[in-house]
Amino acid sequence: MLSCAASRPPATPDKSYKILTYAHQRVDRVALLHRPLSLGSRPAPLVVALHGLGQSVQSLREWLRMDDAAERHGFNVIYPQAIGLSWSYGRPLAQPMPVVHGEIVDDIGFIRKMIDDLVARKLVDPARVYVTGMSRGGLMTFTLACVLADRIAAAAPLITGMTDHQREDCHPARALPLMAVAGTSDRSETYDGIAAPHGRLLSVQETMDFWREVDGCRDETSRALPHLHETDPTSVRLIEWRDCKSETDLMLYRVRNGGHQLPSFAESTKDIDAHFGLRNRDMDTAEAVWDFFSRFTDRAISH
Repeated sequence: MLSCAASRPPATPDKSYKILTYAHQRVDRVALLHRPLSLGSRPAPLVVALHGLGQSVQSLREWLRMDDAAERHGFNVIYPQAIGLSWSYGRPLAQPMPVVHGEIVDDIGFIRKMIDDLVARKLVDPARVYVTGMSRGGLMTFTLACVLADRIAAAAPLITGMTDHQREDCHPARALPLMAVAGTSDRSETYDGIAAPHGRLLSVQETMDFWREVDGCRDETSRALPHLHETDPTSVRLIEWRDCKSETDLMLYRVRNGGHQLPSFAESTKDIDAHFGLRNRDMDTAEAVWDFFSRFTDRAISH
């Protein structure tokens, strides 16, 4: 049982970063905001980036490399931190969800409060709020896509499928653009799904089939991404579903032989590959995520 505040992300002297604190459930919750200085005081898009289980905010920044994309393309990135570094994404498959002061942690409410605050400060364009996350952060991303479709314009869950409980509980207010990245040799969040004590992690295919129905997509296309390194045993196939409701797109970057890592142009190491599986080097995940997000606005808000 957790009854204290989450530890703060590391401070930084860079003026483009700011640590924000939000009181929620009688606990101070923290997040690190990266706002490029080039944005000045104008409202700009926001990407909410969610870390994996036990992963620090600093580690997520290094793995995802979203800050560099934010500087190139001009958007905010915020990295909220979970209580105990474990997101409370819904009904559990195995271990109970984290608890604070005797209550299940309300991460949905925390993230909603954070988004609303940034919009109220006029730092963020409310029609261009996006969510991404890796591993358990990807599971939390699926939950937010289900329950905060009125506040986010698109979602990108990374290296995980949904749980069967999430599929059962998911009733989004509208069709939502969604992009996924998943490795076929992921040993942590297995591509083909896995049974757990209290439910099942769905396969990535089952997960995408669910969102295809939610978004009302019909046409499917598939193409291989250019293979950039002959010695790289992984490769990427982009599967897209089009002709969806409300001009919504759905896509999956399927990483053959890819492990529990995000594709990146940066090389991995033997130790990381041994622990997490192979990293693909044919694409940059942050660039792919932003390229997808940048196509969409929440028209209900913008109008």
